[in-house]
Amino acid sequence: MRNILRLFSILRLHNIIAAVMAVAAGFLISGAEKFPLALLGAVAITTAAGNVINDYYDIEIDRINRPSRPLPSGIFSKKQVLCLYIFLLALLAFISISLQPVIIIWIITWVVLLHLYSFFFKRRYLIGNLIVSLITGTGFLLGSYYGGNIEAGVLPALFAFFFILGREIVKDCEDIEGDYSCGSRTMAIVLGKTKAMKAAAVIFFLLIFAFPLPYFTGSYSRIYFLIIIFSIIPILLVSFLFAYKGKRPELISILLKVGIFFGIIAFCYAV
Repeated sequence: MRNILRLFSILRLHNIIAAVMAVAAGFLISGAEKFPLALLGAVAITTAAGNVINDYYDIEIDRINRPSRPLPSGIFSKKQVLCLYIFLLALLAFISISLQPVIIIWIITWVVLLHLYSFFFKRRYLIGNLIVSLITGTGFLLGSYYGGNIEAGVLPALFAFFFILGREIVKDCEDIEGDYSCGSRTMAIVLGKTKAMKAAAVIFFLLIFAFPLPYFTGSYSRIYFLIIIFSIIPILLVSFLFAYKGKRPELISILLKVGIFFGIIAFCYAV
């Protein structure tokens, strides 16, 4: 049991579940019926591989920011993590055989971007944040494309993009000590923590008004509206207040992590 929990720790199960749910939500919004199990499996493995290689390259940063992570704490060695990454890619290749060529290209693009993000772009000003936000947002597009109605995933993809972008900026502020010591040039380091937090606050403020709009325009259902009013909006409001004051980035990050799941559930009931 302990080994399983350690494996879940490096795979980051909550990230995998969120990625799968986002693609599934995009599929449901498209109005399709036959659930894409092979696609969801490929998305789960892609996300897991991205998490593993991120830990591999982040070992020195995690020694400062998150010393309890599997690599800096010594639970896994770098060789073991690299072998796990290669195994996941091999498993992904096997599962992807049954997918459409366009979907395979889409998945390969994600794998390459996630690797480049962990290897280089995560430490660059804003680029890493944009890559993570883009991959998360296009999860909805992937699901809706598979369902035959990619337009249905555009709005959820946009909301997800900016929601994750705000959270990524906040996470940079949370991780500023380790990032700085390893020569990273994140927004929090380049602009300073105060300005970076205020940039995130602007995103949260705009999202507070953007999320209800599809209901008032008649595009989304009352269930969607009720879910966001009692979950997403309060989370964004609290996040905005703390971010504007430049306080508690770790709390904001946790709140937004919870908000991701509420948002995905809301989109599942959007139409």
